[in-house]
Amino acid sequence: MPDRCTPEYERVVAKMGALLPYRRARMLLSEVLPLGKPQTVETTRQRTLRVGARLEREAVAGVRPKPAIAAKSIALSIDGGHVRAARQYQGRTFEVLLAQVSNDDGKQVVFASVPADANAQTRQLRGVLHGLGATPETPVTILSDGADGPRSLGEAASPGPTHHVLDWFHLAMRVQHVAQAAKSWPDATETDRHAGARLIETIERIRWRLWHGQVRRALDLIGETIAIVDAPADNMSPITAAARKVARLLGDLEKYVSGQSDIIIDYATARRCEEPISTAITESTVQWLLHRRMNAQQQMRWSPRGAHLMLKVRTSVTNGTLDRDHVVAERWARRPFRRAA
Repeated sequence: MPDRCTPEYERVVAKMGALLPYRRARMLLSEVLPLGKPQTVETTRQRTLRVGARLEREAVAGVRPKPAIAAKSIALSIDGGHVRAARQYQGRTFEVLLAQVSNDDGKQVVFASVPADANAQTRQLRGVLHGLGATPETPVTILSDGADGPRSLGEAASPGPTHHVLDWFHLAMRVQHVAQAAKSWPDATETDRHAGARLIETIERIRWRLWHGQVRRALDLIGETIAIVDAPADNMSPITAAARKVARLLGDLEKYVSGQSDIIIDYATARRCEEPISTAITESTVQWLLHRRMNAQQQMRWSPRGAHLMLKVRTSVTNGTLDRDHVVAERWARRPFRRAA
């Protein structure tokens, strides 16, 4: 028996290692399962990553039968996050892609991957879609922030027709940055107060037009507002400083909306029809999968491969399928014994 570890104990170690820092997982296991001398932190880490590697191998090579019930529609909400890299790797952080997939029955599955170290990343995500009932006829709505990486991954993994939608959460946050800058408009005089109120009202009109999918009208209003607030370069008054900040943020908003105009929809109508319009739920998934375990208050740096295998176990725990997945992936363990028939 390799590593003096049964498959059942290995699954428990991997689950604890995915939910808690390795040192805390080791202490908890030594209290709950006092099996003599506690295993080392490195042993906990190695066993967790070994399970993650088998889960990934099974996801790539697993045979997927035709789904019993084909889904009528599937929503794929995909976003990215960053994890601090180990010192021997170039750059301070590396990117992690996270997706939350749901079908018309309300079933949800979480998927995570480090693109640089994933094995057949597209195939793995396609397997998730297949498990939710995706067929070549099932339409897939892909919600993203408009970045090429998440959009291309979702489109390549979808077996059926795709429809891209710019996430309202990211678009609204861009408008909110401008609104916050407008609220700091100086109010030393009555004229300044009226100018600030008009500016705030104009930004709300821009938000309303974007919410209703009126991209052309929103861009026209943004251009008119920039022309009004853009101040002369030689004036150093507080009004000028505030105007320059608002004009800069409006320029960034104009560039963003222009670049993503083809995937901005009528969000008001889509919400009334109960169609997906936001990746806000994926943002909470990013918070849970990445920040709680791998970033926030954890003085750890990760290699891309180690983070990738950790996320394989962590997403399986989040989806509630670790027990089943671990049993199915046992065939890749290469243990020197066979189970009794």
